[in-house]
Order: sequence, then C-alpha cells, then structure tokens
Amino acid sequence: MAGADLTQTRILVVDDEPANVRLLERMLAEAGYRQVRSTTDSRQVLALYGEHQPDLILLDLMMPHLDGIAVIRQLRIPEAVFLPILVLTADATIEAKKRALEAGAKDFLTKPFDRLEVLLRIKNLLDTRTLYLDLERHNRELEQIVAERTQRLLQSEKVATMGSLLAGVAHELNNPLAVVMGQAHLLRGSAKEPAMVERAEKITAGAERCARIVRNFLALARQRSPEREDVYLNLVVQQAVELLAYHLRTSNVEVAFDLADDLPVIWADGHQLHQVVVNLVANAHQAMRRMDTARRLVITTRFEREPDRVQLDIADSGPGIPAEIRARIFEPFFTTKAAGEGTGLGLSLCRNMVEEHGGTIAVESEVGLGATFRIELPVVSRPISAAPAARAPESLPPISGKAILVVDDEPDIAATLAEALQGDGHQVEVAADGAKALEMLGRRAFDLIVTDTKMPVLDGERFYAELERRFPKLCRRVLFLTGDVLSGEKRAFLERTCAPHLLKPFDLREVRQLVHRMLADAGTGAPPERVPGPR
Repeated sequence: MAGADLTQTRILVVDDEPANVRLLERMLAEAGYRQVRSTTDSRQVLALYGEHQPDLILLDLMMPHLDGIAVIRQLRIPEAVFLPILVLTADATIEAKKRALEAGAKDFLTKPFDRLEVLLRIKNLLDTRTLYLDLERHNRELEQIVAERTQRLLQSEKVATMGSLLAGVAHELNNPLAVVMGQAHLLRGSAKEPAMVERAEKITAGAERCARIVRNFLALARQRSPEREDVYLNLVVQQAVELLAYHLRTSNVEVAFDLADDLPVIWADGHQLHQVVVNLVANAHQAMRRMDTARRLVITTRFEREPDRVQLDIADSGPGIPAEIRARIFEPFFTTKAAGEGTGLGLSLCRNMVEEHGGTIAVESEVGLGATFRIELPVVSRPISAAPAARAPESLPPISGKAILVVDDEPDIAATLAEALQGDGHQVEVAADGAKALEMLGRRAFDLIVTDTKMPVLDGERFYAELERRFPKLCRRVLFLTGDVLSGEKRAFLERTCAPHLLKPFDLREVRQLVHRMLADAGTGAPPERVPGPR
C-alpha cells in the first residue's frame, strides 16, 4: 500500500521556541512536505487545528500558557480517530512520557533533534495514518455494500409479500367479478328491449375493465421465466395506460396516442413488455406532477420495415433529464428519487427485459424540454415449434345434450356457469367441492368437467389426482377455472396436466367456446387440443 503523499500531507508544528520551529520547518521542507503550519503560542493551536485539519501534530510538551498535555485535552480528539501527535520534549523521564501517552500522544522526540530520527518518526506515523484512513474508507465501502444488499433483500421480500397479498386479493375479487361478468353476459343475451341491452353492455364493459386492472396488477407481481406468445404491442400500451389512468387523470396529465395501424404481431412476453410500459409511464407521471405548466404524455408506435422493427416512443413534457443523469439512468440502483420513493431498479429492469427480446431502449432529453424514451423491438414471428393458433369455434358442428359437471365452491359462479351451459342445450349438475364431485361421478357418467382449483374439503389438484386414479379417461375432459395465478405450484400443476384452463374472471363466451371445442374433440376420439387460457 502506498505511503503518505508528502505534498498533500498537512502538518502542524507547535513549539514556544522560534528556533525549534524554524529548524523543524526546514527539515520538513527539505524532505518534501509542502503543507506545514506552525505557531509558538499554544493558545492558537485550537483555531489552527480547525482551520488546517492536520494529519500530524508536532507538539512541544513544556510551554507557557498551555502546556502540551493541556493542548491535547483541549483538542478533544476522539479515540476512534487516528490523528498522531508527536511530542517534543527535553524531559526524557518515564513520568513525562507516561503523562503524554495517557493524554493521547503517539510517540516522542527528545530535544535536541536528530534529523534522521525526526523524519523517520514522522514517516512512520503518517504511514500508519494512511493505513488507518484506507481501512476506514474500505469499511465505509463495505458498509455501503451491506446497506445496498440489505435494501435489495428487503425490496425482494416486499415484492414477494406483495405478490402473495395480490394473489389473495385477486382471488377474492375475481370470484365476484366472474359473477358480475357472467350475469351481465346472460342478461345481454336474454334482453329484448334496447335499453336493457345497452345497460347490460355497460355492466359488462365496467366489469371487464375491473378484470383487466386486476390482471395488470397481477402481471406486475408475477415472478416467472419469460413466456413468449403472439403480442399486439398497441394493446399492451393501451392496457398499461389504463392501469395508471386514474393517477394520470387526477394529476391533469393529457395522454395522446399515435398508434400505427400496420404494426405486425410480435413473438414476445406480453407481461414483460407490459411492465416496461407501466414503468416508463409511471416515471413520466412522477416527473410531471410537480410542474405548474401543461402536462402531456404522447405515446407513439411505428413499424419500420427496414430493418423490420417496431418502435415505441413515450414522450413527456416534464422538466427533462440532465446529461450527467442520462449517462447513468439505466444503471442498477441509480435513482434520483428521495429515500423510500424508489429503488433504482425500474429502468435497469426495463433495459434487461427489452434486451432479452433482442431490442434496445434509449432516452433523448434536454433540460426544460421533456424526455422521450424509445424502445425498438425486432419483429420475430411465432416459431414453427410453437403451438398453432386455436381453431375458430364456428368451424365445429353443433353439440348439445351432453352431461357436464360444474365444480366450484362459489354458488353464484357455479349457478352462472350452469345457466350458460344449459342455454347451449347441455345437462348440467353442480358440486361445491371435489369430494362431492367424486360422489356424483360414482353415481353417473359425465362428458365433461368444469372445475375450480381452489376449494375447501377437496381442492382441484387433489380432485384431479383422484380422477387419474379412479376415472382416468375423464382427465382428458377437464377444464380448469382458476383465480390463483401467482402460485408457482399452481402453474406447475396446470402445466403438468396439459388440461385447458381459463382465468377468473372469465368471459362466458370463452367458456362456452372452449367447452364446445373439448366436447367436439371428445366426440371424434381425438385427444383434446391443449388450449391454455389467457395468461
């Protein structure tokens, strides 16, 4: 480790004999020390100490007014601070040295001075101080690293806790939303008067909006590997803005869309792109909310045929981003927000997600002229190995008169499903849990089972295990409905069964179409095509 830098090292010399002071000053200057202050009046030491902030003090022990011991006590140097004091004394007795050590001195020089000894003692003390300062700096860096990693751990725990809470809240919301959406669908189908049809459509639209908001929150909390699917970027943008619509509206932020009609479908992770857009829009909102001028957010999409990429611009009328911040804005844990308001992870995660798709993200901004974040993504088509699009239900022959068992512990959901499927001409029976369903299966045959996954007594997973053991042929005729989408175990179970599933709150039209398709497949003897619900 390098020793002290002589040109930068600050030394304070205190001795009531001017000749001693001049001698020490000359020695230090010849050795290369350039930052030397001195005094012959011990009463000036405290002021000089505060002004000069020395790295070393050469202090005479015997002086008028204040002796060396009194000066050390007056300085009140904390024990945790290594500031070496080299005592100058003509009294070489053990008692004098003991008094100086007890007061806080680090070493002694006996008068008259020997040049070599003076410079060696000074160098040793300054090297020790340099080591001390390096160690102190290293400890501070370690403490900072520990604090950052602790914060990261706490943030991860917060995210995990949020995910668990959202899963529970979503399940509680999804069930009544499923009832509202289902009943609105049935009301619209049976209504004759135009006013009643319009009212049913308004209820349906409101319920579907609530369902999208719940799913968008769940998308933000999900922790999983990327899942690629056909993605309509314009739809992702609209849903992300809808999630933040209330906050934007109450902050008087005008949102303008300029979305291209010719955007191709891209093979991407829709949830990740949704998180990216939500983060960028939320950042723009925060940047503008303290402004007194007009607040405007313009979101633009474009298709560039050369080099076959889609482009998304999110431009705000905020205060802009200074150049020094722009250079670091995508670094992990870099944030300009106050403590507790941000982790510095948002834009870093956005960049990672975009780059996982082979794309780029950049920012253009000038102070006072707002900021524009630009995302470019390559147009990647669905791989040949990926599952083809589901067949249109209209191509299937009419099917009715089938026996269907609906298993759900929510009576209103079960009744809504039963009414819809009965309207298609099927015979429907209802069970409140898996145990009751097994009793009914023991008494009669069913062509199809529509079941919830989270139920008391016997849940969907254990019910399916019993089907595998006792009614294996029916395992190919099970449609799962679930509101528990954050559980990794639940997703793994649905993947293992290869059974179709729909998320609550579901659209009754999707349920009826999927039931129709599964019954058609069962009629042909072909294994049912795997048609997972929207994720």
